[in-house]
Amino acid sequence: MSAQPGSVIAGYRVVSLLGSGGMGDVYVVENTQLQRNEAMKVISVAGASNPDFQQRFANEARTAASLDHPSIITVHGYGVADQDGGLPWFTMSYLDGPDMASTRLTPVETVQAVSQVAEGLDYAHHRGIVHRDIKPANIVITRDNDGALARAVILDFGIAKLADSPQLTAMNSVVGTMAYTAPEIISGQSATGRSDQYSLACATYQVLTGHAPFEADTATALMMAHVQKPPPPLGQARPDLAPLGPVLARAMAKDPAARYPDCRAFAAELRRAFAQTAAGTSTTVAPTPAPPQHFTPAPGPAPSNPGFTPVPVAQQYPPQTPAPMSGPGGTPYPGVVSQPAYASNPQQPGFGPGGPGVPPSGPWAPGGVPGPPPRRSRRGLFIALAIAAVAVIAVGGTAPLWWPSSSDEAPAKSYYQTIAMSFGSVCSVHDDDLYCWGDNSSGQLGDGTTTSRNAPTKVGALTGVTAVALGTYKTEGDDYVTTTCAAVDGSAYCWGANHYGQIGDGSTDDKTAPVKVGDLEGVTAVAVSMGSSCAIADAELYCWGNGEFGQLGTGDTSERVTRPAKIPGLHDVTQVSAANGTVCAVADKDVYCWGDNRDGQIGDGSTAVRNTPVKVNGLGEVTSLAVGASSYTDSDDKLTLNYYTCAVSDGDTYCWGSQPSGSETVQTPRQVSGLSDVKQVAVDVATFCAVDGDDKVQCWGNNKFGQVGNGSSDENTAVGSPTTVAALSDVRYVATGTSLTCARTGDDVYCWGLNSSGQLGSPQAPSDKSTAPVKVAF
Repeated sequence: MSAQPGSVIAGYRVVSLLGSGGMGDVYVVENTQLQRNEAMKVISVAGASNPDFQQRFANEARTAASLDHPSIITVHGYGVADQDGGLPWFTMSYLDGPDMASTRLTPVETVQAVSQVAEGLDYAHHRGIVHRDIKPANIVITRDNDGALARAVILDFGIAKLADSPQLTAMNSVVGTMAYTAPEIISGQSATGRSDQYSLACATYQVLTGHAPFEADTATALMMAHVQKPPPPLGQARPDLAPLGPVLARAMAKDPAARYPDCRAFAAELRRAFAQTAAGTSTTVAPTPAPPQHFTPAPGPAPSNPGFTPVPVAQQYPPQTPAPMSGPGGTPYPGVVSQPAYASNPQQPGFGPGGPGVPPSGPWAPGGVPGPPPRRSRRGLFIALAIAAVAVIAVGGTAPLWWPSSSDEAPAKSYYQTIAMSFGSVCSVHDDDLYCWGDNSSGQLGDGTTTSRNAPTKVGALTGVTAVALGTYKTEGDDYVTTTCAAVDGSAYCWGANHYGQIGDGSTDDKTAPVKVGDLEGVTAVAVSMGSSCAIADAELYCWGNGEFGQLGTGDTSERVTRPAKIPGLHDVTQVSAANGTVCAVADKDVYCWGDNRDGQIGDGSTAVRNTPVKVNGLGEVTSLAVGASSYTDSDDKLTLNYYTCAVSDGDTYCWGSQPSGSETVQTPRQVSGLSDVKQVAVDVATFCAVDGDDKVQCWGNNKFGQVGNGSSDENTAVGSPTTVAALSDVRYVATGTSLTCARTGDDVYCWGLNSSGQLGSPQAPSDKSTAPVKVAF
């Protein structure tokens, strides 16, 4: 029974009942403490008093409360009421307006509302949160005093996830919800941001036409329509809006990969198509907010550094070492003379001219004989009638409150690029903030100083950090300068060395605190190397800074490009990695590389420089990518350079470029033996690490400072095969760089290897190195 006006729920006085649904009741309540009205949803289905469900409810409520966006309803509080054995509730802002299902919108208002909703969804998606139940009834419309559309606000983040709880056995309108369900969810796959995009497109179709794109008499038939039938052309129901049809059709593609990269891109195309209609030619639909402005600079003057002249694309690299970059003088890397020879690339700081490094005779057992190229496994969409029947079967005489899902857990959080290191400096994401420690001679720690730290130091006021990268190069004055970049709340920020404009703010002045990079939006990953930087923004890749090795990927080999320039031809970009002027990216699940290629690390079967992306053939569906490099000087002062690229394809690990022994190069992908079900790979200074299917770290290769993590160190012999780091389990991400390896296990980070600049992140760690993982002291 619904609560009566004047009654009290969890300290809130009930003003009126707004409505009832499958999950319970929604009330207008008075927050007597703040003297304002709020909306309260009380979950009153059978099973809501179950302790397991209530714990899930608390988790989902906290997630919803963490979202702060004008197009997402604000959650103010939550708890469990005393009524009826304990009913979960949460309060949210009370909006004076109807939902999209119960109001009439003009086409221009529909496009405006969809644009606002798309902004809110992408905001959530960048935080690993998927709504899973986008429909007109979950979008509230408010208007200004003059009647103009003001806001479109998304309701019920997390509620659909609760509906999947096995404790619930209440009645629910399955068909009504299924009218907007993406086919991949129906086939048992996890919901993603593109699933929300599909649902938003279905909702858009319904608002514009008055009916859903797919309709059927039963849930089974409706699910089959989503999976098998093409979406009906919008022009059949609304000839005046026919140009919008192809946009909706792409957003409702059966294959998620064929949809738009994100919801913003869908909304942008919807606005563009609407402008081609009769209604659109007389109306301006303003995006909310305005789309980013991308700067593509004109080609700069000829390189002024004679030791850093780019090599023509068709020219092979000479065997000699290129001269150092001509950056401004800086503080030398601490202890450079006394440290061993491994460095991450020839222009970046070596670890002492006399160190032997990994000897040429060191074996590389993981190489093995190249196996046949893996078959690309693209899981087709399917659904069995028996599965559909089970989904809607009665439980205890009632239909389950059901939302199809492959698991009961929250959407998987991404740990990609949450740890990065370069030449004695380390940064890590922790509780959505960024902490850095170690060497700070270039201001790369971002704390406004150049003082080195042996314990994590929070980087300014940055919050909502999702990815970080560092890159170092050696100047002509033998100084080592480092730049740091991070993805922060969908934007890119950089700081540190900036001689080549690699910070991306249009200047060449060094910065000791974060600076926002232009107008990039939807930033999910970053990379820094050889005086250049890159960022994935709205699933496209942008690079800037030095381009003399072709590492910008745009064909521009200018010495300085101080604003982000989009790399043409790459779409649906998910990962990017860079080292010593070589850059690789995962685009549409394939690997593309460009830039320096002296060891064949681009993977195209040659050693030719590439100024634009080249696809790496012989791989299946790529889920992880890493680029690394090293240099060492032998007893005759001969400098040897090595470059490495690795990728995970269909669960197997492939590497190309130089081999850890330094005596062989492979110019196309070669499978690494001894590893299976691999989730992620990392490589640098001839040290290789991977996270396997058991969430354990396995490392091999250079182990001069114990960075392999096997409890020992060896200056003369590489670890020849993947070796498990026994002390760690439940590993989410691993990074290795400059003789240091770090891994994330949940909220904790452990590091091992070199500690010359406090890069192990603990004042109690050994001063020189640790061959066992040391917990970082956040």
